Amino acid sequence: METQGQKHIVVIGSYNVGFICSTPRMPVWGETILGSGFSVCDGGKGSNQSVAAAKLGGSVSFIGCVGDDPYGKSGVAMLREAGVNVDEVSFSQAAPTGVGFVFLNQHGENCIVVDPGANHLLLPEELETKASIRRADILVFQLENHLDTIRKGMELGRKWGKTVILNPAPATSDLDDLLALSSIVTPNESELLILHGLDPAAELTDAECERLARLLLEKGPEAVIVTRGEKGAMAVTADEVASIPAPKVTVADTTGAGDSFTGALAVALSEGKPLAEAVRFACCVGAYCVTKEDVIPALPTREQLNDFIKTFE
Repeated sequence: METQGQKHIVVIGSYNVGFICSTPRMPVWGETILGSGFSVCDGGKGSNQSVAAAKLGGSVSFIGCVGDDPYGKSGVAMLREAGVNVDEVSFSQAAPTGVGFVFLNQHGENCIVVDPGANHLLLPEELETKASIRRADILVFQLENHLDTIRKGMELGRKWGKTVILNPAPATSDLDDLLALSSIVTPNESELLILHGLDPAAELTDAECERLARLLLEKGPEAVIVTRGEKGAMAVTADEVASIPAPKVTVADTTGAGDSFTGALAVALSEGKPLAEAVRFACCVGAYCVTKEDVIPALPTREQLNDFIKTFE
């Protein structure tokens, strides 16, 4: 429930059903190997970020498109149960609900293959009819919907004076028009490299991370926040740079950590926290998330997060 003075967050993005399997390594083409621990879960960056924000007490609406199928219906029910407003979610009979195939290694690291499905049927012209976008204070976008739709939503956000957060994932190197419409951009290290056309596996020093973030600032956003895994995050604005450490934890599963960070950042900003404090809050949420398996069950409530933070005081 929205409290007095709390700003409203609208996430425009994706819902995918996730199929997860652990594997000692990825097979080569034509090869079959044995995995383990198969499970089916709710996913999609937009959905994950919506739930992360709602469980932390944010006032959140989700706008997306799912298939008119059991996966889509159960996904919307999950969002509603988590406290997310889903009144403006669309159901499509022309495409199935999006799917994500998640592969985990023994270190808890993941790689993901996504078929967007109905996510790409959320159309630009639909967004002008979504009343929650006009009511929003903060708009959150990722890149699992059609780029024309994302661009339209961000244009509306800029036109109507909203804070626009862009989580550039999955990243590409040709996003200058979206960066120009953003207030805050939240890439991880590999996405930061991809945005500049560089090798996503390259090692990033602190100095290089800051340099690349400042180059993004020149394209339009007010702040670039680079999530750096166990190193925490770097927040860069025109006036300052802040390196925010993350709590040291034992990693079980990194899936959804970036989404938990972005959702938490939106909540902290909606509560009026300064940027560095909001990033610190989001780093704690990301650290909590990686200590658990799967995504939605790993997202903390505010009470769980507060108890977690107390263990580091």
